[in-house]
This record gives sequence, structure tokens and C-alpha cells, in this order.
Amino acid sequence: MGYSRIRTPRAYIDKISRDLSNGWRDASHFTTVRTDSNSFALQSGHILDLFDLKAHRYVVIPQTTKEFYLQLNTGYSTESLGESNFIAILGHNMHSANVNFKVEISDSSTMSGTVATVSDDDYTGHTKIVNAPADGSDDTYISPQANGWSMFTWTDSGDSTNDNRYLRVTFRADNSATANFSDDLYIGAIMYGEYFDFPANVDVGYSVAYDYDETEQKRSLGGSDYSTIRHYGSPMWAYTPAWAVYESTTNIGSTSTNPYHFMKRPGRKKISMNFSNVADDKIFSDNPYSSGEYLDSTAFHPAFYQQIAGSHHPFLFSFDNTTTSYKDFCFVRSINGLNTKQVAANTFNFKMDLEETW
Repeated sequence: MGYSRIRTPRAYIDKISRDLSNGWRDASHFTTVRTDSNSFALQSGHILDLFDLKAHRYVVIPQTTKEFYLQLNTGYSTESLGESNFIAILGHNMHSANVNFKVEISDSSTMSGTVATVSDDDYTGHTKIVNAPADGSDDTYISPQANGWSMFTWTDSGDSTNDNRYLRVTFRADNSATANFSDDLYIGAIMYGEYFDFPANVDVGYSVAYDYDETEQKRSLGGSDYSTIRHYGSPMWAYTPAWAVYESTTNIGSTSTNPYHFMKRPGRKKISMNFSNVADDKIFSDNPYSSGEYLDSTAFHPAFYQQIAGSHHPFLFSFDNTTTSYKDFCFVRSINGLNTKQVAANTFNFKMDLEETW
């Protein structure tokens, strides 16, 4: 789509960072295991760096690690509360490292019994959004053909057929559990949760702006102008500029000194949108105090605002819910609360302002 054209937006909301921030999960609920039974160790970074939504704070896994998996105990024992329908891996170099990954969900920590292999090309509703093609030899694995980031979605009905307490992401060299990676593996962040499609198309008249808020200009006594800039926008990721996808195996951004700062886009994107004539049951829940409504509602307020705690949590914003192009995504925070105005019986208008974050 491109050109910052907004139609029916979609928000990809991360469950892991939310549950870490509210105390539901902590470091003890994450497990890293090498399948050859050797010890697992990061070359740099901490495992929780993967879940702070700051992809420029990457971890490095040595290329000699071979196949390993990262597992999360979500703690949700009720299928409807543990629902998920997307995963995104940000700031990776899986193409250069020749690494594939598989995503499984189960109520069993050993991935036995009922297991949903949501990365499988044939899994119900599996949809490839960004840089997530199936491996040619084993389509249960995703084989990124570019560095940068990857994301896919699936259908999770949240019923008894979709056990979902444990999330396991397995990484291995292409088609081999025993081979070294071609390079050290870099991963910036992992997002896992549910996406939410906005309840209506955005009104005509939305605005997209770029704020160069970190530039300060001064004029000397002699009349010369000087400018100081504190940063040039979103920090570089390990191998690419933020949110970019590069098919070349060449380091676009150095993993040590980041010499390619000229490729960064300065400025902070700001988006203002209005939505008109939206039915009340698409905005509000019937009972906002119900535990089921809190985590399992399809209404805008509980499914979106309550999950991001207003302006507290950032989320991945898609300009349109059908796009599969990386240029139609940005990482934002809501900078205002939900303010609605009734315009007809059971019908409301509301406005939303978003600001790019990193």
C-alpha cells in the first residue's frame, strides 16, 4: 500500500511485556535449552532483553550453539485467557546466520499431547505477514530470506483444541539440528500476543506528521546559526535500520560500531485519526468488571486500551489490516485516552493520537 495511506488499522499487542510489567511473569518463567544437552549461554545480553520491545538492545547467541529453544510459561491455564494469534521476531540476522525457526504452543511443557505448531504452513489461518516464508524441506519451520524482522499470524479459537499455556520457539541451522549456524545469531526482540483490528475505517482527514523534536537551534551574537541534534531517530538494529528488511547478507548496520547512521530516518512519526458512527458494542464491553471481558473481549476499550494500559505499553501499528508490506508498520504509543462522543442512538465518534516510539 505505502504512502502512509491508512484504511482499517490493526494493532499488534505484545502479551509478554505486559505480563512482565504487571508482575504476572518474571525471569523464572523463561527457559532456554540446547537440544544436544550442552549448556546454553549468550555471548552478550540477557534473556529478558528479548522482551523489552527495544530491538536495538539485542542478544547474541554463538554460532556453535546449534539447535536450541526458548520457552515461556505464560501461566494461563484457561484457553480463552491464553489466546494468541501472532508472533514477531525483531532485529534478527537469521538470513545471514542461515537459521530457521519453529513456533509451538501447548499446555504441556514438553510439547507432548495436543500441540499447535502455528509456524506450520498448513496450520489453521497461518498467514505470512513479513519475511516469513516456509522452509522448502520442512514447512513447519520459517526460513527468513532477509535480515531485519519476521512476523506471521494464525487463527487461535481459544477453545479446548488449542492448548496454549507454553510457548516454544526453536531455532536451528537450515534443515539441521546438529550443524553450527553460519554466523552468530542476533535477535533484538520477540513479540507474542494478539492483534486487534480497529472497529471501523479511519475517517477522511487523518494526519501523518514528522516531529523533529530533538533539534535545538541557536543564533550567535554575530548572527550565525547553529543547530544541535540529540539523536537521529530510531536507533539502528544489529543488521538493519529499524523496521527495514534487507535481502542482502551484507551487514547493513555494523554489529559493533553501526557506521551506517546515514541510513536512519530522522524524526518521529505522529498520527492523528478520527473514527465516526461506531456502534457502542464495538467500543465498550457489556460488563467491564468481568474477568472474561478483561482478557477475552472483542470490544475496542477492553481489547485494546486495557491491554496497553492507556499510554503505558507501545504496540506495533499497521496502516491496514490486510497489508503484508513492512513499509506499512511502525512502533507507537497512544498519547491520549479513549474519549468518545455519542452522535446517535448507541453510536459514538472517537479520536486517537499516536506517536512513534523506540
